[in-house]
This record gives sequence, structure tokens and C-alpha cells, in this order.
Amino acid sequence: MASPPPATVELSADRWFPVAADRVWAQCTSKQGLESWWSPEDLRTTVKRIDPRPGGEVVLSLRYVPAMLGPMRGAAFQAAGVPIAFSLRGKFLDFEYNRRLTLAMTLTLDRAGAGIETVTQIDFESETGGTRVRLLIRGESEPHMVTLGKANLEGQLERLGLSLGVAASPSP
Repeated sequence: MASPPPATVELSADRWFPVAADRVWAQCTSKQGLESWWSPEDLRTTVKRIDPRPGGEVVLSLRYVPAMLGPMRGAAFQAAGVPIAFSLRGKFLDFEYNRRLTLAMTLTLDRAGAGIETVTQIDFESETGGTRVRLLIRGESEPHMVTLGKANLEGQLERLGLSLGVAASPSP
């Protein structure tokens, strides 16, 4: 008997920013832009490669910031087998300038290469006086996604606003 397909989860969050879509687009398709907002405050994102076009590759390295870890917490992470650095590798699937980006991504948490596969979609909708951005992530229902997924998306949008130098709001 074949095993059932893994359960999937779909999470989304959206924010309105009082800036033109091309400014938000630049933050989502450039090395400097992604490094400024992609990961939570306790992690640093380094863009190793970005080729923003259909089929283009994106490779991110994420690492806990030294101030967050400290010697004791770093040792505790190591003892528990929790990585302090991991990678995110993907390809741009959908690329509609100032309208939509879709990336197939694999988050690799361990050296054995086991990864969490997701599809991340970023929609941009120009509105009077600004742009509404919607982040959507689809992936296998696993503890990290279920527990932290929505909060991570909300945090990403808040950091995106900070990187743009504006406050994000649920509605204009």
C-alpha cells in the first residue's frame, strides 16, 4: 500500500506600504534588499547568488547572529543538534515585474542535506498612495512551518517596511 502524500500547509500575510511597487520590487529582487529584511532579527541573511529572472537561481545563507547565540547558547544549540547556520536555495518560477514573484525554495537545516521544500509567492498590488504586498508560503506540514510560519511571515513584512523606511499597515 502506498503511503499518503504529506500534508501541506498554506500560510499568508499581507501589508500595505505607502511606496510605489517598484521600490518594494527592488527590495525583493536584489542582494541588498533581501539581506535587509528576509530573516528574523536573530538571523543574518547573506545572499550568495541571485539571478532575478524566470528560472533564475537564488541562494541564501542564514546564520544566527553572534550576539543572540553567545558562548553558552551556541554550545546548547550544538549539544541539541540545532544548526546555527543553514541554507535556502531556490529558483524563480513566476516573475511578473511589479506584480508577482514565485520561488520554489528548499531550506536545508542539516549537513545530511535533508530539506524543507516550500513555494513562496510575493504579490504586489498597486493601490492609491502605495502598494499592498501579500506573502504566501506553501509547504509540507512540519513543526517549524506550523509553529512559526505565520509569525515569520508577519515579521518579514514588518522588516520589509523598515527596510523601505516606512511603516507597514494592514490597510491604507
